[in-house]
Amino acid sequence: MIIRTLTILFLSFFIIFDTFAQKQKIWFDTDMGNEMDDIFALSRILMETDKYDIVGVSSAHFNNADLLVFDKWNQYPTKGINTVKISQEENEKLLQAFGMMKIPHPMGADRQMGRSWGEYTPRPSDMTKQLIEVVQKLADGEKLDVIFIGAATNIASAIAIEPNIAKKMRLFCMGGKYNAKDKIWNKDEFNVRGDLNAVNYLFNNQDVEWYIMPVETCVVLTFDREDTYSRLDSKYPIEKLIKQRWIESNPDDKTRVIWDLASVEAYLSPDMAKVKSVKTPPENHQHTVNVYVKIDKEAMFNRFWGTLRAYRGKK
Repeated sequence: MIIRTLTILFLSFFIIFDTFAQKQKIWFDTDMGNEMDDIFALSRILMETDKYDIVGVSSAHFNNADLLVFDKWNQYPTKGINTVKISQEENEKLLQAFGMMKIPHPMGADRQMGRSWGEYTPRPSDMTKQLIEVVQKLADGEKLDVIFIGAATNIASAIAIEPNIAKKMRLFCMGGKYNAKDKIWNKDEFNVRGDLNAVNYLFNNQDVEWYIMPVETCVVLTFDREDTYSRLDSKYPIEKLIKQRWIESNPDDKTRVIWDLASVEAYLSPDMAKVKSVKTPPENHQHTVNVYVKIDKEAMFNRFWGTLRAYRGKK
């Protein structure tokens, strides 16, 4: 009897310990090819694989009206451009530099959800297929954290295809505008414009637990070009790629807002950001979402560079 009791206690302890020992699963979706701040954000996440289980890194499109009327978008000729393919290639370059190509890295949709006049027809892709599979395999009570820093197409499409996954995810994103003082939303922002249909779909879904980093909040996180170059050591492939992205995408900019990094740092260190629960825009289903209204820019800046220096010692 004593042996049986001890065995049950041991097994119970093992199950409890195993539950607490599990790493939080993260899926990261990025329009990496669009701008240079994404590489800072994804690098930051990949430096935390000892603490988190990165179960997917997917590519998002960065389609926009300028591609139709200008010859170039940043360093890319716009003729025949396939934006999600560019993002996919950049994702793979960074995963290769980290030696993490084993992390699933499917390609997302090549265009917005629905049509230009609206609608919520999803855009199936390798990304949506794999994301749905990951969520459906989660244990009871477990949630997947999905961080997306570009158009919301892939995430909204996955939920539209399989609505039951909405309650098993927590969403974290950078995008949109929110005036915390006057409590006014404004969807006039690049990531939202990339797929307004997808953003409205998410706002209309009350099952979605959503944390939003608006541009008014993260605009204070700026990096100086020369200071950044001086801190990066090109003998490390990761740091070489980060510097290369700045040189290729925005060589003339002496400073840049590293928008997406703010969203990642706020996720990793909640003490660096203030969150408020606010009502969704009046044109959408009325419920609450979480909005970051203030960040500690110095702490985020120092945490990024300190983590990068420390990561060198692990390689």
